This record gives sequence, structure tokens and C-alpha cells, in this order.
Amino acid sequence: MSDISPKARRSVWRRHFLIQGCWNYEGMQNVGFAYAILPALLEIWTGQPEEAQKSVKRHLEFFNTHPVMGAVVLGAGVRLEEKAAGGEGDPAGVGAFKMGLMGSLGAIGDAFFWGALRPMASIAGVLLALFNPLAGIATMLILYNVSQLAIRRRGFQAGFSGQEAVVEWLKKESLNVKTNSRKLAVTVLGGVYAGIIMGKTVAVGATPLHIIAIFLAGAVIIRFVTEMFRKSVSPSEVLLFLLLLGVLILWK
Repeated sequence: MSDISPKARRSVWRRHFLIQGCWNYEGMQNVGFAYAILPALLEIWTGQPEEAQKSVKRHLEFFNTHPVMGAVVLGAGVRLEEKAAGGEGDPAGVGAFKMGLMGSLGAIGDAFFWGALRPMASIAGVLLALFNPLAGIATMLILYNVSQLAIRRRGFQAGFSGQEAVVEWLKKESLNVKTNSRKLAVTVLGGVYAGIIMGKTVAVGATPLHIIAIFLAGAVIIRFVTEMFRKSVSPSEVLLFLLLLGVLILWK
């Protein structure tokens, strides 16, 4: 377990939210990562200014991953720096570990957060916004942020516990399974949205033929959304299509 003081750990945790604060084309998130880990490095290499400077330079190398999953790498980076300072590891291994992990974590994070969780939270918010705009906004923010903050925290703690703990955390978290379930939820909620929008166009006393046509139109929309996801179309583009469709149907 890490021997970093609670004060330094809290400082690293707060700073990691700014990991993209100095994004650049050359090193991408490298400056933000170095800024976030700096309080821990200053504590680890206390009384060794030259080694502290070298450690900062190590973390100014190229780095890019999903911002939420960056918390995992950050915690593990601190733990590896501790081992290097204690003579238990090679300082060069810190950069190798980051390079080996950032790509896979970036892919996992993009699929879950951008491709599943955010669309699910957005369409849930759109549904409630049909009845109360403020409730829709609150729902979207709560659904997304509660989940991403929890994953950040658990990943950060796993990283501080060491490389093995990171692997175990990834297995336990099962983000690939969660990604599929969230995508299914998006499809279902998309169908509910289509049903509500179509229902609003039904006049009182509509004929059975009109009702059947509306249900068929809703089924077509659900099928369309499902096919778009299968073909890896951006969820944001699908949501934009549903939004425009709703506006056109409700236009008076």
C-alpha cells in the first residue's frame, strides 16, 4: 500500500480533474499528468531535488488516455515512483507502464463513457425534459457524473495499491459488460422516446389505422437506432437525429 500522506493524495486527486487543462498536440495530456502527480513526486523525492526533477521530466513524456481512466494510471504512477525511490524498481519502468496501459484504457473508456454512458444519460434526460426541462437536465448530469466519479475514485485507489490491483480492478469493474448494457438501455430509451413523440401526434379519436401506423413508425425508429449502433455510428449523431425528428414532429 502507498505511503503517500493523505494531504498529498488529496492534492493529486483534485489536480487529476485538470489532466486535459494544458492539452497539446505534441504531448497531449502530458503537462496535465505531470501537474497532477507533482505533489506526490515532491513528497517521494524530498531532499533529492535532482531526482525530483528527473521524475517530473519522466511524466512530461507523451501521454494520452481517456480522462476518467487517467485516474488509474495516475495512482499507479505514484506507486511506481515510490518503488523507484525505495530501490525496488527501475525509474524507466514508470514510463513503460504508462505507455503500455494508456492505449487499452483509452479504448475502454471511449467505448463506455462516450459510446454508452453519456448517450444513455442524455436520452434519459431528453425523456424527462419533455415533461420538465430542469428535471431532464438534472437527470442527465446525475446519471453521468455519479457513475464517472465512482469509477474515477475506485480506479485511483486501485492504482495506489499497485499494478496487480489495477488488473484486478479492471476485471471486477467489467466495463465491457457495462458498455453493452448501457447501449441496450439507449436503444430501449430511444424506443420510449419515439413512442412518446409519436403519441403526441395522435389526435383524440384517432382511427385504428392511424394508431397502427404510429406504432409501426416507432418500431422503424427503434430498428434504425439499433442498426446505427451496430454500424458504429456516433451516438451523438443518433441523438441529434432523434432531437431533430422530435422538433419536426412537434413543430406548430
